[in-house]
Amino acid sequence: MEIVLEEKEMIELQNVYSSYPDGTEVLKQINLTIKKGAKIAVLGASGSGKSTLFHHFTGLVRPYKGTVSLNGEVLTYKKKQLQEWRRKIGFVMQNPDMQLFAPTVEEDIMYGPLQLGWTMSEAKNASFEAMEACGILPLRYKPPHALSMGEKKRAAIAGVAAMNPDVFILDEPEAGLDPANVKKLTALINDFHNRGKTVIVSTHHVDFAYEWADQFIILDKGRLIRHDTASIVFSETLPPGIEVPWAYEIGRINGSKPLTKTDALQVIRDLMTKM
Repeated sequence: MEIVLEEKEMIELQNVYSSYPDGTEVLKQINLTIKKGAKIAVLGASGSGKSTLFHHFTGLVRPYKGTVSLNGEVLTYKKKQLQEWRRKIGFVMQNPDMQLFAPTVEEDIMYGPLQLGWTMSEAKNASFEAMEACGILPLRYKPPHALSMGEKKRAAIAGVAAMNPDVFILDEPEAGLDPANVKKLTALINDFHNRGKTVIVSTHHVDFAYEWADQFIILDKGRLIRHDTASIVFSETLPPGIEVPWAYEIGRINGSKPLTKTDALQVIRDLMTKM
């Protein structure tokens, strides 16, 4: 089942099958539509196909069967089309060290816009705005290797944001971060979404996902199990490796509708005052 939104579709996978070079099948018969302005969490155990799905979204991997489309245009994997595709769809890898390579943070963030053919002035302005939005402007002249993990993550996100894509795809962005940096990351993701961007995040932390996502994609052993809202997804049996969010569970135990984290905490406080 998939959610039908009023906005036009952006990314569509039709009957997609994918395999590793050794022939091991990774994704099986994926039919999926991502609508404009969606805020989606992709959940699944390790090996369920989350990263491979993202590689198909961004054109990094070609399916051996099926098609991938953006705004109705089927991806042919020709160089010129891929360049335009990757301008519209920004991908932030799980490990920021795989994306940060320039001598300074500013140079690293300017790299993407320059590769798109922007002038030096345009790239510098885009870099400044992205660093400001991601809260790393004071780090602009630092070498990336000298940053903390949280700073590296935000620098990697800024490198993608500088190209002003329509879609932000982040692979386990909260991995390795402490609660304070996860909070900053969540605020940053929400800020992008509030600007009209489509945001897709994979994660193993279901509570992190539940806090901000509007939709959930559930993968299991390469198959799409469900694409729906929290009230549908978490009311059904979940594949191994995915737990029900604690805030949702409290709402279910309390006999109420699915709760936000804030509402769930209030339920706990109310119960404690009655003890």
